[in-house]
Amino acid sequence: MDSRIFPEASLRMLEKMSGLKITVIDNDGILRYKQGRPVFSQYIASHRKNPACRNGFDSRCIDHCRFAMNRRCLEESEPFLSDCWKGLTQLVIPLRHGETFYGMLYAGLWRRKNAVFPEGLPKSFGRTFTHVPLLDEKKARSLIPLLAVHADGLVAYLRKTHAINDEYDFRRKTIEEFLERNYQRSFGISELAEALGRTPSHTSVLVSRLFGIPFTQLLRGKRMEKVENYLASTDFSLREIAARCGFSGEFHLNKVFKSARGIPPGRFRREFREKTFPS
Repeated sequence: MDSRIFPEASLRMLEKMSGLKITVIDNDGILRYKQGRPVFSQYIASHRKNPACRNGFDSRCIDHCRFAMNRRCLEESEPFLSDCWKGLTQLVIPLRHGETFYGMLYAGLWRRKNAVFPEGLPKSFGRTFTHVPLLDEKKARSLIPLLAVHADGLVAYLRKTHAINDEYDFRRKTIEEFLERNYQRSFGISELAEALGRTPSHTSVLVSRLFGIPFTQLLRGKRMEKVENYLASTDFSLREIAARCGFSGEFHLNKVFKSARGIPPGRFRREFREKTFPS
């Protein structure tokens, strides 16, 4: 038997054993054999096999299940329950190897007792929504060990059989290193595109797929991380921190920091020190 069919077959068997629908969403086509063929068929790679997902499917579904969950999985390594904009709930299992995040394994489809679906969806969605089983959170969470072990084994098998695109790690690392080297100065996505050997438009899409957020938000996050480090560990003035972190001046830093963190940088520094070094 061709070993390339094992990953798909194992997930279909997992569906049969658990009674759950399984979907795997990867990032930027990472799960592909060297010939370019996807590891999984559209049956495994799409939520549309679920009638409630298929009805009223639009860009908000992609934004949630690919990008929003991508962002969350970059921050959280443990499985979790996710509620989408349609009022549907699924288990999300991050697919990881070490610090590298490859995508998400989704399992099940439920609705909470108080769930309501938004207006504007087709009538067919209302009919399918009522047939989605109610969530028993304790029972759903009891499935996490089985799903997590299967997800880890799946990643290990795909790495062993070279079904994970090695170029993925290179691109992500290149972007992270570029930001680390250049966050102190003003630059745009065209410079990053040149470093990657790609067009700015393709680079913009690539950043969103790899990190789950747009380039400007990724760069701002890097700068905010550095600003917080300076505020917490130095007595540098806001003007000096602004110059070191790519801001045009103190006013610009104040505006961006308050928008991102909800408080001015001076207050952040004061509260951090009061909490860390209480008098």
